[in-house]
Amino acid sequence: MSAEINYAAVLEAPHARMKVVSRPIPTPGSKELVVRNHAVAANPADWKMQDFNVLIKEYPAVLGSDSCGVVAAVGSSVTKFKVGDRVTGFSGVIYLQDIDHGAFQTFTVLKDIASTKIPDSMSFEEGSVFPMAIATSGMALFVDLGIPLPTQPITPPSSGLLVWGASSSIGTAAVQIAKNLGFKVFATASPTHHDYLKSLGAFEVFDYRDPSVVDKIVASAKDHGVPISLGFDTITEGDTAKRSSEVILSSGGKGGKLVLANAWPESDKPEGLQISQTMAYRHGADQAEIGEWLFNDYLRKALADGTIVPAPKIEVVPGGLSGAQTAFDKLKAGVSGRKLVVKVD
Repeated sequence: MSAEINYAAVLEAPHARMKVVSRPIPTPGSKELVVRNHAVAANPADWKMQDFNVLIKEYPAVLGSDSCGVVAAVGSSVTKFKVGDRVTGFSGVIYLQDIDHGAFQTFTVLKDIASTKIPDSMSFEEGSVFPMAIATSGMALFVDLGIPLPTQPITPPSSGLLVWGASSSIGTAAVQIAKNLGFKVFATASPTHHDYLKSLGAFEVFDYRDPSVVDKIVASAKDHGVPISLGFDTITEGDTAKRSSEVILSSGGKGGKLVLANAWPESDKPEGLQISQTMAYRHGADQAEIGEWLFNDYLRKALADGTIVPAPKIEVVPGGLSGAQTAFDKLKAGVSGRKLVVKVD
């Protein structure tokens, strides 16, 4: 396959700091790819897994879900990819519990149904921002909210869509997908990100810190004749779920749906809403058919025609794989409107 060495940022024990070591280059299963990574993006799940010792069954472990690089080997049943293809993909270490499927290493195994070809004009750093964001948003919109797949001509939705926390990578993905589906997207974010989110397709953007933000979103939806009966809280921390539910109940009334990125807080759930928590891993598990369409078809075409673009803005963390720990620490401290990426040289 390659004479290169597979360097990996490894978590050797619970709560340990990342350490770069060498490990064997993995081989693909029948429906898998081995990708020589050139960029890997970090997600909040990474530092939480490290700090809280969750979603890790054994050590050493390699974390990371967002791989982007060049296909180095393909399994015997792979038909949509070949060696040399430039791809991005969801590294399934969180749900497969297999160290070879962690992103923060030189060579990563990807499921073929969780991989997407990227245009030649797109950098690996840009390509790395998509997998976790697209998987999470795709499951939230098409599975949890039950929005029909756009496999036929799109019927304009009668409901607006709320995206709370739209400047995150998951938020920007949700905004772009929803806009492409014909939704008027009512989004929340810090004011510094408002113009950027409108450029991605948000219809209206509101300051989530504004004490009157719920009333202002509801009023705007009423002014535009678009009740909001569907919502996606991409943050689900503090009172974001409560305020998201207030928007939907006040605008769309009972019978609406709200999907959350995390579990509902300990406070009582409001009546009259269908509330669920989305799970990105379902794209490769019980929702594999939708996941395959999402990555192999929808995202590939959307990247090629520019209807989905890399977002949010990228910050490259220096140091290659040695910078993985720095990226985790930065995410833990708080990052707004940026995606942290490390290059794998």
